Amino acid sequence: MTIKQFIEIRQDGKVIDETMKSEDIFALGSTEKIIEVQWSNGSQSVSLRDTHGVLAKVVPGRNFVATNGHDESGQHRIFSVINADGSPHLQLPNIQAIHGKNEEGEFCWFEPPRVESPNVFGVVFNRASDNSMFQLDIDAASGNVLGVFPIR
Repeated sequence: MTIKQFIEIRQDGKVIDETMKSEDIFALGSTEKIIEVQWSNGSQSVSLRDTHGVLAKVVPGRNFVATNGHDESGQHRIFSVINADGSPHLQLPNIQAIHGKNEEGEFCWFEPPRVESPNVFGVVFNRASDNSMFQLDIDAASGNVLGVFPIR
């Protein structure tokens, strides 16, 4: 069971297909937040909706989707890993170990992972104490951080 036909649906209803290039996305017009992601998992259709906006990325092995969305109130961001069938797999806390110290912050956007593995994805974490940014390479299966890389 792997993730296929992954799409993002913008607030204006326009669809971003995972095969689209940057110029195709820019051709859709002004930037709109993504409020829903959909994919198929065999014969099953999966849909996740967040009216406050969601960033989502299919993990390279296509067994998980990493999402940076919101709680019900829309006030707090929640970073989760979702199984291919749409069920929750794990949630990552807004406290991460940076250089051996637990640091509060928030997840921002996805980057290509530096550690190559089917279940690994890269995400930027903004440390709250000084707004420093770090790329974290995370194993979607375990939730373990495999690498911490400063970003300038």
